[in-house]
Amino acid sequence: MVFSECKMKTRKYIKLKINKNRADLKLTREKKHNAIFPPLIEEMHDALERIKANENIHFLVLSGEGASFCAGADINWFAQSVEQSRTENWEDYLRLAELLKCLYELPQITIASVHKNVLGGGNGLIAACDFVVAERSTAFAFSEVRLGLIPATIMPFVARRVSFQNMKKLFYSAERFWASEAQLIGLVDFLADDGKLQQTVDELIAGLEKVSPNALKSCKQLLQKTVSGEVNVESSDYTSAVLAELVQSPEGQEGMRAFLEKRSPDWKTINVGKN
Repeated sequence: MVFSECKMKTRKYIKLKINKNRADLKLTREKKHNAIFPPLIEEMHDALERIKANENIHFLVLSGEGASFCAGADINWFAQSVEQSRTENWEDYLRLAELLKCLYELPQITIASVHKNVLGGGNGLIAACDFVVAERSTAFAFSEVRLGLIPATIMPFVARRVSFQNMKKLFYSAERFWASEAQLIGLVDFLADDGKLQQTVDELIAGLEKVSPNALKSCKQLLQKTVSGEVNVESSDYTSAVLAELVQSPEGQEGMRAFLEKRSPDWKTINVGKN
């Protein structure tokens, strides 16, 4: 079934569209360059929970409407924080940190599709995704120190992609840098010529659709456990159990049969993750 737009809940600052196995989540606060603030955070939480619960969705594409992907946290939100208690501010910032964690742990393959400007907290959103596709003209910056702040909530996610030394250079200077450099340091995975961002994202998904959806999901889970240290060289029992389960799974059986029969596997005919 194809849904032109998910209308489960009224949304003012994002759009969620679901088409077959793909969800598109777009930031739509374009007059504010999609700056992050509490109502947008809560709408994204709701959307990600819905995506997580839908096992028919294999891919999530995160993008921004208008002149920027995301200009980071709304400065007016931060400025108004002086009128709140430290506990109230902590609760607000915790919701942002939890949003990034939710995005990072989403079982679907997540792709950030970015253009023009990715500033401050916007870098946290993309760093929490599996892949980042950026137009060549996209500008990036970690500008928090110029405001007397630091990129605290996003730092653990950026650290999954960018080296310690590069983070010091970028966090301390707050200077802008471009998509080509962002790719060199690992913040961006794929560059798209200006005007061909959507095409590049579609091609990436088309390539990923050739492999087993269940294997993709399981591989993502195991990678995250390995990166976090939960799984290591002492985890032989666990990793062997994961492989044993996949070998006997419908997709594992189809993949091996297809290889032996010298044909492409047909993942769509296998009922995976159905209740």
